[in-house]
Amino acid sequence: MTVVGDGAVGKTTLVQALLKKTKESHHNNSNGIFLEEKKITRTPFMEIESWSYKDLVFQCYDLAGQRIPGVHPLDLLQHQVLKCIDIYIFVFSLDRYESFENLNNWLRLMNLEYNIKNNNAGFILVGNKVDLERNVSRELVQTLVGEDRFFRTYVETSSIYGIGIEEILEKIVNMGLKLLNLSD
Repeated sequence: MTVVGDGAVGKTTLVQALLKKTKESHHNNSNGIFLEEKKITRTPFMEIESWSYKDLVFQCYDLAGQRIPGVHPLDLLQHQVLKCIDIYIFVFSLDRYESFENLNNWLRLMNLEYNIKNNNAGFILVGNKVDLERNVSRELVQTLVGEDRFFRTYVETSSIYGIGIEEILEKIVNMGLKLLNLSD
C-alpha cells in the first residue's frame, strides 16, 4: 500500500499509529507469534514500513507530501513503486481545506488508469486531524465518496489520539483479502 497527500497532513503519524495498533494486537494475541516491523528509510522523500495484522503482511510506502520536481519518489521511482501497490490511502487534513483541494493533484500524479480499469486496487480516503478545528465539511467530503465514486471508503482519524485507526486497519484487511481473492 501507499500513503499519499500534502505535507503536514499527518501521513507518517498515521502510519506510526497503524504500527502501534498492530503491535498492541500482536501483544494481546494468545499464540505469541509476532512479526517485528522494520522501518527502512530509502530517501528523504519515502519511508517503507512493514507489519503483519490478522494473518496478512503489509508493506507501506509513506511518500513525502513535499514535492520537489525531479527528486520525489513519484518522479524517480514511479514505475518501481506504484506497480506493486494494491491499496492507496489518500490523506488530507480536516483543518486545511487546501490539502483536500490538492487530492486531485495527487490522484493525477499517481497515474492510476491501469489500476482503475482493471479493478485491481483499493482506495481509501482519510480525513485526518478530526481533533482540530474542521475546515472541510462532511458534505464536501461526501462528494468524493460513494459506490459510484472513486473513493468508496472514507475514514476520519486523529492519528495523535488513535481515533479511527482500528477502522482503517479493518478496511485495509478487508481490501487486502478481497484483492487476494480470499474474502467471501
